[in-house]
Amino acid sequence: MTTKTLSIISVVLTVISLILLGIVAFLFTVLALNGYGDREGNAAIAISLICQGSGLILSAILASRLLRLFIEKFNWNKVLAVILSVLAGTTLGVIFAFGSFLLSIIAADALWNSRF
Repeated sequence: MTTKTLSIISVVLTVISLILLGIVAFLFTVLALNGYGDREGNAAIAISLICQGSGLILSAILASRLLRLFIEKFNWNKVLAVILSVLAGTTLGVIFAFGSFLLSIIAADALWNSRF
């Protein structure tokens, strides 16, 4: 297989895993926002989705570039390069998902406290 095909495979695997993890993180965000008003909840969910979306895009780019680096520069085994690039991209996406969770809760709390 060519490097481009393997790069597409790693990006697709990374995106699929991050979409599944993003759904779980989104559900945790919705559960954490229980009790907040409509104004605070909508803003927090929008912040969460924007952060997770940007994390998804950056993780896919990282997975693609890491795979090409591993294969072309370091001459690694192709299967190992795909596995490690998917793991690295997924790790970055998880970091973004956790950060978006925290940021959305902090934003909702700040909006809630600014009402009074």
